[in-house]
Amino acid sequence: MRVILLGPQGAGKGTQAQRLADRVGATHISTGDIVRAEIKSGSELGKKVQDYNDRGELVPDEVIVEMAKSYLDDADSWLLDGFPRNEAQAEALEEALDEIGEKLDAVVALEAPDDALVERLSGRRQSQATGKIYHVEYDPPPEDDEGPFIQRKDDAEDAIRRRLEIYHDQTEPLKDYYADRGLLITVDAEQEIPKVTEDILGTVGREDDA
Repeated sequence: MRVILLGPQGAGKGTQAQRLADRVGATHISTGDIVRAEIKSGSELGKKVQDYNDRGELVPDEVIVEMAKSYLDDADSWLLDGFPRNEAQAEALEEALDEIGEKLDAVVALEAPDDALVERLSGRRQSQATGKIYHVEYDPPPEDDEGPFIQRKDDAEDAIRRRLEIYHDQTEPLKDYYADRGLLITVDAEQEIPKVTEDILGTVGREDDA
């Protein structure tokens, strides 16, 4: 299984990637985790990324792709979460996969209406006592965590809607990009988490059998 998970923040990409990885024995590759790991390790690429961060600049696509490539090459089966985010990154990733002799099996787009995503994200609260994140409706804090609880700035509705606008403008066009290549699978991310997982496994499985 070599699969990219696309979708806006709040659609459950990280959750589904980890669930799928556990089910099929694949490696969950999160570009955010890779960047943090490389910086922490003090590798040459990590130092490069830290330099860009220190200067307040965006890390170039080729640097992110170079970091991801080694992880993709090491894993026989993987789920990529958080990358690519635009067509230029998708093309760079395609070239990197060609270099290591790999091809994508599928691109799963997790879809949910903006209002549902805003509700899902804006209901999050962080405990100042433990640092853990809960949800006022779906995952309330246990009795032994007395807080106080705060809403992070990133979880305010206006901030969420700004990020969704960026997603629709820059990342959502990738659905057409991958549909043209016969790789796109769309899944309703408003369903219960286990149902989303089963839908992905069923569809990707049918693609593999075709």
